[in-house]
Amino acid sequence: MMRMFPSIRMFVLLVCLASTALCVDAFVVRADVPTHGAVAAVETLSTDSDAPSTDDGATPDQPAAIPTLTSTCDHDCSAAADFIADDNVCVCESDRVFLVSTRHLTANACCAPLVDIPFRIWRIDSGSPCEIQHGDYLASLSPDRPVVFYIHGNRMPATDVVSRSTMIRNRIRMRGGRGGIDWMIYSWPSEKETIGVKDFRLKADRCDAQGLYLASFLRQHAQASIPMAMIGYSFGARVATGALHAMAGGKLSGRALPDPPLVGANVRVGLVAPAIESKWLGGNGYHRCATKNMDELVLLYNRRDVVLKRYWLLEKIRRDTALGYSGPTTFASRVDGTRLPVRSRDCASIVKLRHSEIDYYQGGCNAGIDMARLINGIRSISF
Repeated sequence: MMRMFPSIRMFVLLVCLASTALCVDAFVVRADVPTHGAVAAVETLSTDSDAPSTDDGATPDQPAAIPTLTSTCDHDCSAAADFIADDNVCVCESDRVFLVSTRHLTANACCAPLVDIPFRIWRIDSGSPCEIQHGDYLASLSPDRPVVFYIHGNRMPATDVVSRSTMIRNRIRMRGGRGGIDWMIYSWPSEKETIGVKDFRLKADRCDAQGLYLASFLRQHAQASIPMAMIGYSFGARVATGALHAMAGGKLSGRALPDPPLVGANVRVGLVAPAIESKWLGGNGYHRCATKNMDELVLLYNRRDVVLKRYWLLEKIRRDTALGYSGPTTFASRVDGTRLPVRSRDCASIVKLRHSEIDYYQGGCNAGIDMARLINGIRSISF
């Protein structure tokens, strides 16, 4: 027995080493299960290449980030799952939901029709769309009911725009909102068409035509004294500010609306990760007239956004930075000459490296609170 003791000791030692290895392996497996933040960091780091990622935080050849968030659950995943699975929660019964589409119109600003624009409009009841006439929609509006426009970002197919806007609307309604609201989804041709920076530039070029279209539509609301707010994400923010600029008489791609300039619409604007040049809303900026139709601006940005960090690739001018990356810089005055009230917040600690709309509405950033306050402050307009 004494002669076997060294063998037994060796056996025990091997067993202990094997057990330790198993424990280490188990620890590594647990450590490799990413949290929500880790998922964001890994996915966005993969976009840190010569081509920017999509507005949904995925590289051109990868799926959007939403399926990843739902399949890799953690403490924040339930909120994302609620967004995706339940489109009808927290919706006020007195609200109405509409969708206006320009996907059938030319995306070239030089050829865009600016008189009697043939918008297509749907009313969405319990998730079922019903197309209505433009005139019937306008006749249904009332100065007692504010209209909140939601303008989506890049790579948003027509099949997903209603569900995404409902996610955002639910988050805002969960945080408050007084009285009945008319929610208008602005659907523009932003689905993926090519890869990398080519797609990025293609959609940027389309924003001028969309700004002109939306300006004409906004003008009809303003003339009826309808109080308005706008929420735009990424390139959707670019469309929103371009529309306010064009409505005030500004030009986009060298073109202006045929109608007289309209200012003082008191539109309250929320921009989430805006993909516009940081000085465009300044006194000499491309959208400099936009502030003449603004009442207040809420700006949510991210100084770690790897997509907006590469915004300069659009025009290949190194000094160009995106407003959604730099944060507040300079803004032109309102129509009465007063300073534009701007409430801004850097959500980098929550959103991290990602360019993801949903991330702004969950966790600590909680954009729904900011947007609910924005909507609650809508004032009546008169000319």
